[in-house]
Amino acid sequence: MALRWLQVVLTAGWMSLAATASHGAEGVPAPAVSPPVYVSDFDLDVSDVKPDSGRVQQARRLAGGLLPHGPLHSQEDPQAHAREIIEEMSEALTADLTKAGVDVHRLAPGASVPANGWQVRGVFLSVDEGNRMRRAVVGFGAGQGDLQVAVAIDDLSKAGRTPLYENVESETKDKPGAVIKLNPYVIAAKFVLSGRDEHAMIKNAAQQISDATVQRIRGNDAVQK
Repeated sequence: MALRWLQVVLTAGWMSLAATASHGAEGVPAPAVSPPVYVSDFDLDVSDVKPDSGRVQQARRLAGGLLPHGPLHSQEDPQAHAREIIEEMSEALTADLTKAGVDVHRLAPGASVPANGWQVRGVFLSVDEGNRMRRAVVGFGAGQGDLQVAVAIDDLSKAGRTPLYENVESETKDKPGAVIKLNPYVIAAKFVLSGRDEHAMIKNAAQQISDATVQRIRGNDAVQK
């Protein structure tokens, strides 16, 4: 009789522990999932100057070091070269964000922006001798100062989307690239693109932008919790 009573008590105790554990598990909230990130192609202008041909093109090649250097100078067609730079930046940024565990998607040009999540957008810039920011220009003879990229990381759940910048002055023949002013109402970070190795320059910049994006969205998640 005593043995049977002990069995009943032990059984009741285990059932009580199981019920408590089950209730505790149900009460623990599931880990929050960060909202998706949408990467838009960055703005980059193209020079109206057409590629040289024949003797002129040969002379440019022979001139070598006398010609302007930098990632935006190339014998390649400016339109194609600009597309390559934009594509490489978007692909590198998307890959870096994916490695960081972010649910990231590329937005096609002209595609509608979703109502929730985050958007990463930017513009390539050059800084002239007057310390004014101009939209960077890809093309032959397009003089450049310090090359930078301004990036905004926008919370899409907030109403409205403010333009990243505004044009202040149009480009001229001797000053390629329109003078712009970043919108003070947009939180934008600037990254310097240094070096003559175009691929390494873009890769390094994309990594920095990815790190800033992860810090922004995860920091925002921590505040909301």
